[in-house]
Amino acid sequence: METGATELSADAPVSADVLRAPSKARRVRATALGGAGVLIVLIAGFVTVNVVNTSAFGPHRPVEAYLDALVAGDADLSRTLISSGVGGDEDALLSDAVYGEAGGRLSGYEVQEVSTTDGTATVTADVVQGGLTTSIDFTLTRTGRAVLLFDEWRLDGPEPVRDISMVVAEDLQAVTVNGAEVALPSGGTGPYAGLRSVALPALPGDYVVSPPAPSTYQSYGDEQRITVSVDADSALSGVLFRAEATPAAESEAIARVTERLAACLASTEPAPGGCPNRSFMFGDPEDVRSPRWTLDREPTFVFEESYEPGVYGLRSVDAEATFSYERNTEFDRTKPPRWERAEDTQTLLISATVTVTGEELQVELD
Repeated sequence: METGATELSADAPVSADVLRAPSKARRVRATALGGAGVLIVLIAGFVTVNVVNTSAFGPHRPVEAYLDALVAGDADLSRTLISSGVGGDEDALLSDAVYGEAGGRLSGYEVQEVSTTDGTATVTADVVQGGLTTSIDFTLTRTGRAVLLFDEWRLDGPEPVRDISMVVAEDLQAVTVNGAEVALPSGGTGPYAGLRSVALPALPGDYVVSPPAPSTYQSYGDEQRITVSVDADSALSGVLFRAEATPAAESEAIARVTERLAACLASTEPAPGGCPNRSFMFGDPEDVRSPRWTLDREPTFVFEESYEPGVYGLRSVDAEATFSYERNTEFDRTKPPRWERAEDTQTLLISATVTVTGEELQVELD
């Protein structure tokens, strides 16, 4: 009975189509496997690129680099990592020489959240300064691709700088901050005559601001310490350096006025010119003899500032001096003179203007 099957003998010839059939199947299977492999590689590559892009090239990386620079006190590096609007002669405190020596800088940080929208990103980081934590939202912009695959991000801000306000004497050209000399910009008009206002941006930290060393007669005061907090809501004190007369200036002014007063009291005139001692003498010159001044009570001086820079007043209202002389009270010229002593005790109102300019001091009685 025929079953529809064909039996081949060992000697029967084999068709070429029969021989090629298994080869085609293998090629189809190989092609399918190859395509699946490529797809797997592509998917794996995409996942790898995405992971690397997110972890190694994510927007948090520029923020971390910037905060690392602040923790290390590397102000110069920090300014290359963020867009800063500070420049010219106002960036003196944003240097390694000043900020690198600042105490109380940021001591650490932790990135809390990263969010991206189209070509922008926001990175929230908690920063620590002086044991206190402050949250900062940094903004970034995607600017292109690195190695054609990974995102590049520009850190736009905010730069955590705050202005240290200084009110200084008009002639003060430089101060020392954290051991480095800092030239002061011209600034604006100060609240009082002889003063000007200056604002210098500073990164978070402690700043010791010192005026120039005093001269013999003039000082700008003592050094002042300012803490710039990363918390923008915290209070920030300022610096005041005004020209002041030194104790040596006061002593020298008193010595000169005392010397001038002694010369005035050495006069035999009742009202010597330019002197605080003034009296009267009755009688004709031939009827007066032995005129002299005697200081009864030494003056106590008060040294005080005026509204004019570098000008001071020296005052005394308690000194007393007596002008005495003998006067002939005999009106009859035919008789011998009758000499009687006359005295006039005066309270001396002593006033002098003292002008201090660097190493120079001038004193003039008013």
